Amino acid sequence: MSQFDRVPPHTGNQRAHRRGTPCSSYTRIVTVHSQPLIGATIDARYRVDAFVARGGMATVYRATDLRLDRTVALKVMHGSLAEDHEFVARFVREARAAAQLSHPAIVGVYDQGEADGFVYLAMEYVDGQTLRDVLKKRGRLTPLEALSVIEPVLEALIAAHNGGFAHRDIKPENVLISTDGRVKVADFGLARAIVTSETTGLTQGLLIGTVAYLAPEQVERGVADARTDVYSAGIVLYESIVGQTPFTGETPMSVAYQHVHAHVPAPSAIRPEIPHQVDELVLTATKQDPTQRFADASDFANSLRTVRSLLPSESPGANSESRTVILDRTESTVTVGPWTTTPVPPSPGSAAAASAAIASAGAATGVLPNAPGMQGPPGGPWVATGSNETTVQPIPEPQVVEAGGNAEPPAPPEQPKQRRPRRFRILIAALVLALIGAATGVGAWAYTKSQIVTVPSLVGMSPAEAKATLAPNDVNLAVAGEDFSATVPKGAILLTDPAAGTTIKRGETVTARTSAGPQTVKLPKVTGLKQAKAEANLRAIGLTAQSSEEFSDSVDKGVVISSDPKTGTVVQVGSAVSLVVSKGPPPVTVPSVVAMDRASAVAKLQSLGLKVAIRNQLPVVVVGRVYSQNPGPGTVIPKGSTVTITLV
Repeated sequence: MSQFDRVPPHTGNQRAHRRGTPCSSYTRIVTVHSQPLIGATIDARYRVDAFVARGGMATVYRATDLRLDRTVALKVMHGSLAEDHEFVARFVREARAAAQLSHPAIVGVYDQGEADGFVYLAMEYVDGQTLRDVLKKRGRLTPLEALSVIEPVLEALIAAHNGGFAHRDIKPENVLISTDGRVKVADFGLARAIVTSETTGLTQGLLIGTVAYLAPEQVERGVADARTDVYSAGIVLYESIVGQTPFTGETPMSVAYQHVHAHVPAPSAIRPEIPHQVDELVLTATKQDPTQRFADASDFANSLRTVRSLLPSESPGANSESRTVILDRTESTVTVGPWTTTPVPPSPGSAAAASAAIASAGAATGVLPNAPGMQGPPGGPWVATGSNETTVQPIPEPQVVEAGGNAEPPAPPEQPKQRRPRRFRILIAALVLALIGAATGVGAWAYTKSQIVTVPSLVGMSPAEAKATLAPNDVNLAVAGEDFSATVPKGAILLTDPAAGTTIKRGETVTARTSAGPQTVKLPKVTGLKQAKAEANLRAIGLTAQSSEEFSDSVDKGVVISSDPKTGTVVQVGSAVSLVVSKGPPPVTVPSVVAMDRASAVAKLQSLGLKVAIRNQLPVVVVGRVYSQNPGPGTVIPKGSTVTITLV
């Protein structure tokens, strides 16, 4: 019996209560299950059939809804997170938010519940692949293909924005393409209502999303609205047509820093063949200032349709890259290499020509396949498509008469030699054709192999050295920009497309990006700031903080006294900054002032930075000396503290 069979059954009322329970009531500890769920039935309704994917918050399975007899995607929260009440609350908010959205381009949410120790969502199951899968296989899309994918994404966002929601995490992994070509947006789990400022405290300091697609305002202020989704969709469009995201870096924070401080380049800067109208579409969607972007997904979609109408149509068979159109399922001709399955009609008169050739050669009577039925690529294999046979009769040789003599009577005709079996002649013909085809194939293979070269490693070379390395193999080099690197010297080749070890044809071009050297930033002023604020400011620009503490008479406790390097110094992204944080005034050991006169005791205590309070032991001061003190001698107290002395 499995662990799921051992779970005691729940009543219908209990289950209904769980599914409608408010976020704050998820207070019990949820068991962390280590055994696989395949084959189990959750909540007496969902039979888990197969694993689909695992994300940062949950694992997705293909399951069967036993009540409605339909396939669903079951999203089950990770056990380690199910114990965190905040994550559970967010998971419930995901269901409630997504259930309000109904659109053909949005993955639907059917059900949400908590049972058998699991918190789950039942969602629409999309049989297909993600845009990320497509880009991994193809590298990039043509502009028309990319626009065809992004348009339904924008339609999904229009529905969400009209309903008051922002997705916050648009990326290729969340764009699903079904086997019948439909595009759907998934994971509105991080979507939050676009509400008034009174509730922005709920997300203050929480950075939700994937760094490569974050809008500048998400990085700086942690806020998101419709224009944030426009920015992310623009980055996805850029990546789809260029083959890479506009910003890269060695750390997530360095990429986030570029979103805030750098402009997204035009796609044609890397792919010159991209039309300028597509450049403008991407650049408008990815403006740093949200007010300069498309106002919302609807505005973006209208401009996208206009641009698409201006682009020339792409022929699916024009080149090897466009042979497969991911959204066009109507093509019926199967293409295999350069040959198609469409039959090639025989040329007229070929049967007569074949018969004449055989007859003029004086061949013996034979039975051969009809020439019109032979089809195939040059060099074979040839296939006989008909069953008709051509019989060629031998031509009798003429009689020879010697000059001046009588013709001798013709010799009795010899008995015709017994013909070899027809099957034997066909075998010989097949062998001959096979040898011809093999010879042709070997020749073609040798020629093709001579035209294929392997891309060498060019990383670290100067562009001139790289060109000289590629020249003997007839391969060209094109430099298409630069990226920051802490390991490759400035101006040297940083990466190539295709990468080293890839085989390409002679005459093709290797595109390279050079190193811009280490990415640097100017150290901002952090002295005088609270330690937490100073460290957060450094992390935002890709730096790390190493803090130490020391006492200070002049700087309040918890405030940065100094930094190393100093404010304004240009430092490399990823480097560490040393911060000295105040521990407040140093402690003081209280001295003994008993038996001292009043003036001497006060002076001694004040010289150590202590305050003095005076009281009299008797109604009238007789001696004028210290009778007692509090705290007593040897006590360690913060500088600035008060010591009370009693006089007699």
